[in-house]
Amino acid sequence: MLTARSLFFRCCRLDRGIRHGRCRLPDLPLLLMALIVLPGSLAAQVKQTNEIIKFRLRDGYLIVVQMTVNGTGPYNFLLDTGTTRTVIDPDLARQLQAPSIGAASITTVLHVREDRLVLLENVGMGEASVPDLGAVVDKLTRQKLLAPGIRGVLGEDFLSRFDILIDYKKRLLRLGDPAPAGERCRFETIGQYRGSPTTNRLLIGVDFADVSGGKLQLQLDTGAKTLELFPASHDSFPSQPWGGFLATSNGANGIIIHSDTTIKIGNTMIRSLDVVQSRRSIAFDAVGLLPASIFHRIYISHSGGFVVLNPVE
Repeated sequence: MLTARSLFFRCCRLDRGIRHGRCRLPDLPLLLMALIVLPGSLAAQVKQTNEIIKFRLRDGYLIVVQMTVNGTGPYNFLLDTGTTRTVIDPDLARQLQAPSIGAASITTVLHVREDRLVLLENVGMGEASVPDLGAVVDKLTRQKLLAPGIRGVLGEDFLSRFDILIDYKKRLLRLGDPAPAGERCRFETIGQYRGSPTTNRLLIGVDFADVSGGKLQLQLDTGAKTLELFPASHDSFPSQPWGGFLATSNGANGIIIHSDTTIKIGNTMIRSLDVVQSRRSIAFDAVGLLPASIFHRIYISHSGGFVVLNPVE
């Protein structure tokens, strides 16, 4: 029988950074939410495609795709809609002899730091390609633990050039397909972080059926495993108590896990979700993270600013 205690520690595995029996929030070193001015004009001429691209699915939610960079590869990359900028590891940057074009101010939920920014002549996934893409250089320590062998993370600076269908059951992507039939739920691409705009975001309004207080704005994130909320990040977080909890850990860095939660996005209801609520005081441009993997299929129209959830094949 699965007890609350055993489920709590199951939810706090490697991807939540468990140490000495205490669960801490996941480090999100790829949450790039600062405006970066690049030298010269980097407006891309994007090569569109209707190609079907297969991907590997790791741990039920992480999408690993094969990419080419500057005509070399293929290299394994994580596809992450929650990352605003594409990232490569230092070895790949040296191998490509990618020229530095400045520094990127990297804002995470835990800290701010400066990382090197390099220019990639061309980044391709199948027949889809984007030239002159600025990429952050990062060791990707945590990401390589979760998905060994990756050389980078493909962010929204690449993905936002395409309309994308993600099919988790068949493990395939379709780029450039017309929108399927179904309800179109709008998303916002610009948020706010400490008074400054954040870009390349997928912010979607979500209603929680068991909690009064209105709609919460969450980041649609293919890199998130669990629906996770950061109450201190937004004034709109409901002050009313939740109906119940499955497990909890004490202290300023602890969490609460709410069980059997129902959410509603437009007319789409998703039931029986576990929701992790952080006790840590976090500044973030959304109230939390909405895992894309809770949907069997999801169509993201970057050109139209909407998603279609679980479209019929």
